[in-house]
Amino acid sequence: MIQRIRRSRMFGWDRNPLRRRIDRVEAGVLAGLIIVFLIGAPILVAGAGHLARTAGMRALRTQATWSQVSATVPRAVPNQSASGQLNTVVLHGRWTAPDGQPRSGLIATSPGAVVGNTARIWVTRSGSPTGAPRERSELLGWTPIAEVGTALVLALMFFLAVRLQRRLFERSRLACWHRAWRAQGPRWTGQR
Repeated sequence: MIQRIRRSRMFGWDRNPLRRRIDRVEAGVLAGLIIVFLIGAPILVAGAGHLARTAGMRALRTQATWSQVSATVPRAVPNQSASGQLNTVVLHGRWTAPDGQPRSGLIATSPGAVVGNTARIWVTRSGSPTGAPRERSELLGWTPIAEVGTALVLALMFFLAVRLQRRLFERSRLACWHRAWRAQGPRWTGQR
């Protein structure tokens, strides 16, 4: 019973004669924001999870078409740059694509690679080099991250919306009080 009374006061439903119109409007806007959040958040969280899972499944299907081929290093490249992985360098190499066409390009290999060495690389269906396929759990692991991230962003947006509406209503309320004081103040203080 006490909880119901507190809730009705919070939303301005207690029929308090001292409650102004702007207080009731503010309570209605707050109730509307809560309803929108409670209805919209689960839908948006589920949508973000669905999009992340769909993207992961699409990546898995794409990776299923990749294949591993042998690439040879025909000559060393003078400016060998590190590729970001430990103990690898990027060299010019040649390989045969899955469709039988000869291809060439930059490949990641060990720093000690010399002319004629072979390296196993992953290529797409068209023969373009790509990285190693990712694990299923890694690709689909983004689903809960997307859901939690969406929930956190929505909660932050809800919090900011409530703060903004409070600030706007406080400014409006203070303006109303100021106008009322200017109208009534001279009667009380004797200043005209």
